[in-house]
Amino acid sequence: MSVAKDIANETNANMDMTPMIDVVFNLVIFFMLVTDINQKDLAELTLPVAHMAAEDKGDDPDDRLIINVDRNGQLLVKGKATSLDELGTQLERAKDRYDRRMQAQGKSGYDEISGQKASKLYVLLRADKETPWQHIQYIMTVMAEAKLYKLQFGTKQYLDGQYLDKDDKYYDDSDSRLGGTKRGLTETR
Repeated sequence: MSVAKDIANETNANMDMTPMIDVVFNLVIFFMLVTDINQKDLAELTLPVAHMAAEDKGDDPDDRLIINVDRNGQLLVKGKATSLDELGTQLERAKDRYDRRMQAQGKSGYDEISGQKASKLYVLLRADKETPWQHIQYIMTVMAEAKLYKLQFGTKQYLDGQYLDKDDKYYDDSDSRLGGTKRGLTETR
């Protein structure tokens, strides 16, 4: 008889959903904030086209620093305007953070190149296609002074005479502002 009473009591049990709702709500807020923070690193730029561009995996955002340069040569790091002097300081800080993180994992954050210690930290340089080369050269000089040699350039993919934009649409060879036409991925004729 006691087994029957236990089963009857279990069917009347209520589950309190409040803690689960709180956890789900906190997860939603966390992912919204993380998405917003990651987007601050990427400024709205018209990137140049590269025939040999590879898709950016972006596995670990802590393994690289993203520098954006607009068409006027203004530097943007993490969404904030930065001068070349400030960039040197930011590169040193990012390099030190990266090295400490690698040491905590039991790895080295540096390579030995020609008897010099150079950081393994990647720098992704995203420059507007109309940015004068002089501004890129200045940034590369600051990187060399900070002993950073792993540089990636942000570009658009070029596939069969067309380039892929951020909306996964293809444009003809000419820029859309100059008369190029936008086409979907599954265009039929």
